[in-house]
Amino acid sequence: MKVTDSKTLSVYLRDERKRRGVSQSQVADLVGLRQGTVSRFESSPEKMQLDTLFRLLSALDLELSIKSKGSNTAEYSKDGTDTAKKWSEEW
Repeated sequence: MKVTDSKTLSVYLRDERKRRGVSQSQVADLVGLRQGTVSRFESSPEKMQLDTLFRLLSALDLELSIKSKGSNTAEYSKDGTDTAKKWSEEW
């Protein structure tokens, strides 16, 4: 699945949790969070800490992968720099 913003990610995680038949409380208990924290992540992910995301991924036995835009896999040189086309646009 292509995720381009925090809301899409939170919807995906919520749907995956529901697909597995797991409650917010059950997910929270697995990784030492409160049910309210899971609820807030699912409704307002832009206000949550990154650590919360990784805890939820762990509870659902998921992992996060990052790749260069427009490619199937990222390629790196020996020094660890991305060999894909460099960002050429200004923020």
